[in-house]
Amino acid sequence: MGRWLVPALIAVAQLAWWPGAGLLRGTEIPPAAAAVWGVTVVAGAAALCWRRHRPVLVLVALTVLAALPFPDAWDELGTFAPGDAMLSGVVPHFVAVFSVAARCAWRTTALVLGGVLTVIAVVMAMQDGVDPAWAAVLVMLAGCYGLIAVAGRRRGRWVRERTAAAERLAEARQAGREAAGVERRRLARELHDLTAHHLTSIVLNASAAGMLAGERPELRAEALDFAVRTGRETLDSLHRLVDVLPLEAAPDLDVLAEEFRQLGQQVHTDVPAGELPPAVASAAYGIAREALTNTLRYAPGGRVRLALEYAGDEARLTVEDDGGDARAAARGLGGGRGLTGMRERAHALGGRLVAGPRPEGGWRVHAVFPSPAGEPSQPVRRRATPALLRLGPVLFALVFPMLQTGVAAVDDGLGPATAATILAAQIAHAGPLWWRRAHPWTVFTAVLLTAWLGPALILTGVVPGEFGWMFATAVVADLLALYALGSWAGPPALTWLGAAAAAVVWGLGLVTLALHDPNVPGDMPAAGDGPAWVMAGGFVGLLAACVLFVPMFLCWLPGYAAGRRRIRRHAREEGAVEVALARAAELTRDERDRLAAGLRGDVLRHAAEVPAAAERGDLGAVVVAARQSLAAMRALLDGLGRVAPPVAERDQVSPGAIRPLL
Repeated sequence: MGRWLVPALIAVAQLAWWPGAGLLRGTEIPPAAAAVWGVTVVAGAAALCWRRHRPVLVLVALTVLAALPFPDAWDELGTFAPGDAMLSGVVPHFVAVFSVAARCAWRTTALVLGGVLTVIAVVMAMQDGVDPAWAAVLVMLAGCYGLIAVAGRRRGRWVRERTAAAERLAEARQAGREAAGVERRRLARELHDLTAHHLTSIVLNASAAGMLAGERPELRAEALDFAVRTGRETLDSLHRLVDVLPLEAAPDLDVLAEEFRQLGQQVHTDVPAGELPPAVASAAYGIAREALTNTLRYAPGGRVRLALEYAGDEARLTVEDDGGDARAAARGLGGGRGLTGMRERAHALGGRLVAGPRPEGGWRVHAVFPSPAGEPSQPVRRRATPALLRLGPVLFALVFPMLQTGVAAVDDGLGPATAATILAAQIAHAGPLWWRRAHPWTVFTAVLLTAWLGPALILTGVVPGEFGWMFATAVVADLLALYALGSWAGPPALTWLGAAAAAVVWGLGLVTLALHDPNVPGDMPAAGDGPAWVMAGGFVGLLAACVLFVPMFLCWLPGYAAGRRRIRRHAREEGAVEVALARAAELTRDERDRLAAGLRGDVLRHAAEVPAAAERGDLGAVVVAARQSLAAMRALLDGLGRVAPPVAERDQVSPGAIRPLL
């Protein structure tokens, strides 16, 4: 309905005004003229139905439609139709300009409006010639286009902000619905990665030392020391996993590779210097740790390559091995979640992960992360729309004073020096409006103070008194400053005082200008008659201030209402987002507490037995406790309410004896 209702109302209103009103008055309207006007109105309204999807095309079509030559019919139309009926035909054109400004980039808007004005200028010149009236109409039309474009840009920006707020709220609510599942998967990945890496290393090391006790007795002491150190690290990691503080930053990949070299893997690294963003670094470390742990299980003693490289706006992590000694592979230690966890880490950052066997033997894990430098791949362009919106009111406040100065210079003999002085005062008065949103009170004060530049120039004789009327139109800047004061300043309860202050300043200022203008009639004492002049001027100025307070207040009130609406809208939108995020945080804490309760059972108890048994020197108890902790961890993961993923091909192993890793 919104697509065709506005065009339909415009067409009905135009046809009702003319020829409908003319027919009611008994005007004889030639059929040709009525037909041309009716076709033009209906075609323009029909084109407006596509203003939301093809705004530029609609504006171009309306411009071409208005420029089509219908010599005879248009002559008859101009003869029988009143002038205001012809002006009503520009309404669809203005609606199309508004749509272009609201839905297109500012560069597109400027180019399209420039082209439309050029076409209109050429058509007008061909029809009526080039004269001052031609220039005046173009200037007026350009001003109207500019104001409509500013309004369209504001509307488009408002719609985009509301759309973005709705998207943030939808995302927050979606995050609330998925919070428990996301936190459950994160905790499962962290628990699997932390315990699997540490406990698997302890089992392999202790088993190898036990089997080679006769041949390599020194391995027993090394295995016990490793079990004590790694067992304590496991306990610390488990406690930190459910702590309220964030996880520590991921260690360097070179440090991770060195840990696996101490376990007997031949890890070769190719990691360039430089830091990744924290999220990417954490994901890369988690994937590399899981991949290296899998090489320790299924390719013991083999050559492993760990590489990180940058390609354009991507970071690529590769972990591959040559297969190692398959007969020495550790059977039965995998939980079936490694590959799924690695893929989830990559997908969470918008990346991808591929894992599978290599043609030449072995296994390969390849992960790709976008934007490794933490910067967008495309350069960020500064938007010019806010600057145009700030500049528009400044130009609007200057256009009338500048036109008046030009007219006075041409018709009233205003000298160039005096004209330049008046223009400088007017620019100084309206210029602070550029900062009206960021510093509303400061700008309002500056505008009020510079409002006395005109009376000061009159009082000092720099500008003749008969030209004092030229400063009256500068009140537009004060009205705009008042609107900004009500909309952007605070506390709102005090901003109405700005209307009273502006009324007093302008009441006294206008009376001062009037007393020095010889063309103003009245019985006031002549300027310079001492106390009588001051008392009379002050009394009349206060009366004028009382009268001016009403329009000043009426300019402040819409700004105040707009500011209050903006505050309430922001509170409503952002408040809803905060509530949804708070709910998500609550669900996340509940899931973490649930995991913490599970960890306090068998997982932590068996994990604590690992370093305790190692300190007693009981290598067999170390292996048993580590295996029991792994089994308890696997049971806890299965109890988190998470559907177990399909077991990867590489994890489909049968139980078997653990062979030493040398």
